[in-house]
Amino acid sequence: MRNRGIVKRRARPVAKRARARSAGGRGRARSDEIEREIQERRKALTDLMHSQVLGQADVTRAFNQITETAAHVLDVERASVWRLVDSGGAGRAIECIDLYERSPARHSAGLRIAATEAPRYFEALQRERAIRAHDARTDPRTKEFRKNYLQPLGITSMLDAPVFLRGKMVGVVCHEHTGRPRRWKLHEELMASSFADFVALVLETAAWHEAKNALRDERDALETKVAERTRDLQESQAGLRALVDYSPIATVLTRISDHKVVLANRRAATIFEVPLDAIRGRDAPDHWVDADERHQYLERLRRFGRVDDLAVRLRTAKGRTFWARVSGQRLKFEGDDVLLGTIIDITEQRRAQEDLRELASLDPLTGLYNRRHVEGVLRRELDRAQRHQRPLAVAMMDADHFKNINDTYGHPIGDEVLRAISDRCRRTLRSHDVLGRYGGEEFVIVFPETSIDDATVVAERLRAAVADNPIQAADNALADTVSIGLAAYAPGQDLEKLFQRADSALYAAKQDGRNLVRA
Repeated sequence: MRNRGIVKRRARPVAKRARARSAGGRGRARSDEIEREIQERRKALTDLMHSQVLGQADVTRAFNQITETAAHVLDVERASVWRLVDSGGAGRAIECIDLYERSPARHSAGLRIAATEAPRYFEALQRERAIRAHDARTDPRTKEFRKNYLQPLGITSMLDAPVFLRGKMVGVVCHEHTGRPRRWKLHEELMASSFADFVALVLETAAWHEAKNALRDERDALETKVAERTRDLQESQAGLRALVDYSPIATVLTRISDHKVVLANRRAATIFEVPLDAIRGRDAPDHWVDADERHQYLERLRRFGRVDDLAVRLRTAKGRTFWARVSGQRLKFEGDDVLLGTIIDITEQRRAQEDLRELASLDPLTGLYNRRHVEGVLRRELDRAQRHQRPLAVAMMDADHFKNINDTYGHPIGDEVLRAISDRCRRTLRSHDVLGRYGGEEFVIVFPETSIDDATVVAERLRAAVADNPIQAADNALADTVSIGLAAYAPGQDLEKLFQRADSALYAAKQDGRNLVRA
């Protein structure tokens, strides 16, 4: 990452909060409209679930139905289904099975995109639940398509959901918006994932080469189960909604009295590594890793009648453990009190989220905390200082004459200098001080539980650590210095005011000759 691409001066936090409040107000004002949209989209999913097309042996028509519904529900010009193929020596690629263009109401297929043409997009498909590219032409994951795909077709925004079978990515469902760039909402991302689930259902049951018999048999079995459940749940709107929402994923009915499985679908058998004809009668507690988590799940069901998206650890019949997102609903089934549970394997998502959380808090060039993380730390420390009347100081630090280094030696040497400054400061600071790169050649340091006098002492050590010895960068020994501005928290001050005062002190250090600390 080059330091030239980072804007040095920061957007003011108060302005950010004002925009957030404004956005929140608009969100509340549109809540009823959003709810209506969700209900309409849920009905579209219900219609798709019960479509006669999905009950026939024509996989092409099934995908036609899915892409047409997706284009309508998400209000996009183009919706398509792609499968992942491995062409041996030619490498991996995605191949379009069905593309629906809404304006001409036209279906087509056959386009192929190789992984070598869009490596970052293929990497994102493997690790993300969905790719929400609000501006597809600048998003790092999709901008590889800009010249040959996005611009010629007028596509500005993309919402793509990978299709997984038994934990393996086998395809992708794409939703492409034309016109002005569009910001995708979370519930639209979930809808895209639902369409990916329908595609996975078709692929799994059809098994590609056995579509005629396998898809019809699976569809008949699914319709039978839906009919049985609907008869028992017809008086329960919440239960019926849960059935409609979660039928395409792993579903298990467990009798409350003895915790035995009374009904489960093929996906549940797959996720728990049990033959479908052997899953009935199993003891549900055997598949929970932590008895306390199961107790928490059952307690919530007892108190509220349902549980939504509880993250728990489960165990397969072969002993493999995995993280799952579990939802549950108390119902009546064939005269028994039962729990209708749905299970989604989120092991890979949790692993990816943990990796992303760590990466999201770090600056990739220096390895220091990034601006967003440091601002979060400072907000928490401000709250603590206000509540408990404790001291707090913050410093803004800037590398002196850094533009000259870049212009004289080039940006790679400039990057080395920034890394060297970061390392020296990191070794000099106390364990509870927080150091971050704020942008370009600018750094910020948070001094919790520290008076301005004590912070000045530490800041002087930082200045000396940089100035006392030349920085070795490639074959160059560069004498570089830093200027530091300090500010102490005063009662009633917010984050923006504290930064303004530290920034003013930094400006004074620059004006007074640089290589100085000012408070």
